[in-house]
Amino acid sequence: MSDCRYCEQTFEEETALREHLYEAHERDELSRIDQKRVEQYVDEHGEEESSTDEDTEASQSIQREQRTVNSSDGTYSADAWELSDIEALSTDEIVAKLEDHGIETNEAAFRNRAEDLDSATTLSEQWEAEYEVDATGYDQDFIWMAAQELWERWAPEVPNKERIYDFVQEGRDLREKGNRAGACDQWLIAWEYILAVIPDDSTTIKEADRTLPTFLSLEAFIRSLDSDLATAAEDDPAYHEHRLEFCREVCDQFPDADDEFLLDFRHFVADSLAELGRTTDSRAEFEALIEEYPEDPWAYKKLADSYWLDESDELSIEELERTAELYRAALEVEGPLEGASMVADCLEDVENRLTDARASDERGTEEP
Repeated sequence: MSDCRYCEQTFEEETALREHLYEAHERDELSRIDQKRVEQYVDEHGEEESSTDEDTEASQSIQREQRTVNSSDGTYSADAWELSDIEALSTDEIVAKLEDHGIETNEAAFRNRAEDLDSATTLSEQWEAEYEVDATGYDQDFIWMAAQELWERWAPEVPNKERIYDFVQEGRDLREKGNRAGACDQWLIAWEYILAVIPDDSTTIKEADRTLPTFLSLEAFIRSLDSDLATAAEDDPAYHEHRLEFCREVCDQFPDADDEFLLDFRHFVADSLAELGRTTDSRAEFEALIEEYPEDPWAYKKLADSYWLDESDELSIEELERTAELYRAALEVEGPLEGASMVADCLEDVENRLTDARASDERGTEEP
């Protein structure tokens, strides 16, 4: 017999309880264990969990990963645990309550276990299986919350997936307050945690995304962080260096990502090098892009600009010829190029300068 703790109905079989939870109760009403029952029902029957509002779906997704319980709206009983409740307990009190459920732990044992894991939820599931925990109701939520809080206290230097949410949210709060640089700092820490918890052999974003909490869309996070780093660098050039390091790490971690994605981030690397005044390195990066992506007009255009717009008065005939060649290539390849008329104007100016330079060179050679 299985009981529904939310409406006190009784079901003879576990499968019937799963179906009832799926059909009769909102996802954010359920405890972690009952959310798992719904997930199992969905997997078994190929159903889709519906949501009438994208914000509600996003909120529920966060709750699935963070398992935070909000009792302020009266949905939950007074016995429901919140993370803030656990945070208010002393370490001894947390350990004592875990012992009430048959779970024995101490700092050394906890650290040994945490160092082999990447999630406090996984650690709590190990406890439940190893100690045959029979906790019911909201005490089930206490166990994973206790694991998360003890991780923060006893093994803060060991990354886990739950902390990613904290850093992402802290960054969002700072950005809303207008502190974009501070937001980037938090998101870069989240990025470090992401790199630490995804499998080493995750060479595509999709592979890595499957191993991360569902509140986070990895590609969207990566692109957003790059954009914010570029904006922060307008006020503090140090963030050009942060952006360069970040974009290089993205390319190194996901070498099998989609060409469009990789091409974008290779461009960001070259752009950051240029902003840092490392012109030779930036040009080398664009040359490599031209070799690897010959149909990309932007690499030709940006490389030509690095000569013409930055050093037009100092260019040799050979450099002018190379600049003209690059602008022509940018106009001739099939890839889309915004501002093609401006590129054509630059090409005309370069060709005129090249004509003058050649004429001047010929006059110089003719003089006795």
